[in-house]
Amino acid sequence: MYFVSKTKAEQAAWEFAKENNIDFVCIIPSLVVGPFLMSSMPPSSITALSPITGQESHYHIIKEGQFVHLNDLCLGHIFLFEHPKAEGRYICSSHNASIFYIARNLRKNTPSIDFQQSKFKGKDEKDLKEIVFSSKKIKDLGFEFKYSLEDMFTGAVNTCRAKGLLPLSYEKKDVNGTA
Repeated sequence: MYFVSKTKAEQAAWEFAKENNIDFVCIIPSLVVGPFLMSSMPPSSITALSPITGQESHYHIIKEGQFVHLNDLCLGHIFLFEHPKAEGRYICSSHNASIFYIARNLRKNTPSIDFQQSKFKGKDEKDLKEIVFSSKKIKDLGFEFKYSLEDMFTGAVNTCRAKGLLPLSYEKKDVNGTA
């Protein structure tokens, strides 16, 4: 339903722009990850951090994921707004990574977090094919992405910790629930 509503909203915007002779530029971002301002975890962070939180219903979204840092997306909007040759649709996606790669890097960069023990059911890393969202069109105009995949996830994890949405570390408990 989410993707249908996004598609219909974009179609309506294009129709409105055409009917009213308005120049319209559209950015289609991949999964937006990074620090955030709101008090709760944004849906994109819930999905991106699912290897930590164990929310398996989100795994399929990032099994072969595409990602962009929030600041790169904002900079992309400004860049296209100011660029005289900007027209049409632009994909804004800086990194492609599998859920396995994300999980490995989260483990490496956040060693104090005890990952939920789940197997990414039905998939083996060697069976995954990289899916690329090409940002060639925006790059051809001169836009450069500034943030790494690690920047995205470190920013999201640190923001979640600062807001109490993820613990600084998980207390190891035995099967009886005692530390």
